Formats: sequence, structure tokens, C-alpha cells
Amino acid sequence: MRVAFLQVGDDLRLATLMAASAKRLGYALVQMTDERTPAVPGADEVVRLPWDGERLMTYRLQHLAALDGPALIVDTDVLFVRDVQHVWDRPFDVALTRRTGPALDPNGVDLAQVMPYNTGVMFSRSQAFWRRCHELCRGFPEEVQRWFGDQYAVRFAAPDFAVLELPVDPYNYSPATPEEDVSQRCIVHYKGNRKEWMLAKA
Repeated sequence: MRVAFLQVGDDLRLATLMAASAKRLGYALVQMTDERTPAVPGADEVVRLPWDGERLMTYRLQHLAALDGPALIVDTDVLFVRDVQHVWDRPFDVALTRRTGPALDPNGVDLAQVMPYNTGVMFSRSQAFWRRCHELCRGFPEEVQRWFGDQYAVRFAAPDFAVLELPVDPYNYSPATPEEDVSQRCIVHYKGNRKEWMLAKA
């Protein structure tokens, strides 16, 4: 199984931990990046596209639109705990983990409603899906293209494709505390302020 991830910038700590956890399960790693970022240790393939340092979410979708063949797409702040190869036994264009709400942001907006899919873990068989997402994201306001744009694009593209909805637990699970036992989860996502918890596991 191929695991694709975007890494730009010189801080490779999270990506290195993620890659090591994927390697323990025998996965091949594809790093999507710019022309300057170093290769992450463990990456089997490094795909480089020019980037001007702006509109990170649009840039991510540009990479995904060019990514040929099936792949599990993840953020760098995840750790693989158990094999997820079985997901490929089911039919889909993309398999996405759906947020369970309410998930309120600092402004009181329920993210489970406006961005129902967390894009930290996504299984993909469809380049056409990502081409559509990239097209949508390019039309969003500049600030949305910098952050959250991929999640909005996925939301709006999803109705036109065969989407398999997966539960966040166990496929995109975020622990509540640093000490929580996550050994029965498949993929653990140390999103937000949990990144320090992930680094502490090094």
C-alpha cells in the first residue's frame, strides 16, 4: 500500500515519526513537496512541484490531482498503529472519515457541519476527485486556500463521487490525553495542540 503525504519546510520531526510507523507495517511512502524541502527519512518516492509559499491547501490538492494510482493520503501528524489494508476490500472512489459533532471551533462554528470530513486520513482511487477538489479550491477566497480549503473542497466534491464514509474511531482517532491507550486504534491523529504529545513519543 502506498501512503502519500505533503511535507514542506525543514522541520521533519512529525513526518519522520509518521513515516517510521508506516514502515513498520510495510507501507511504501510518497512524499509530496516543493523544490527545496529535504526528503523525509523513509520516503520511497519524492514528488516535487514548484510552490510560492502561499495557498498551502490549493498546493496540496494540486499534488493530489497529479498523484497517479491508489494511495492512502495522510497528514504528517498521524501514527499508524494497526494495518488498514482491509479498507481497500470495499468499493469507493474515496474513503473519508466523517467528523462526529458537535466539534466547535473557537468562534463557536460546528466543524462537523461545515467541514464534515477530516482530511488527515483519506483513501483514494480517483484522480478525477482530486482534480475536482483542486478546481474548487482555486475558486475559494485567498485565506481559505491557505487553510481549510481542502476540507471545504472535499465537502463540495463528495456528492458527485462514490464516497465510503469511515468512522473517525479507529481510522482517524484523536486522543483526549497524552496517556490515553490508543493500541486498539488503526491510525491516531495528533491534530492541533496534540502534536507535542506525538513528538514526546519519539
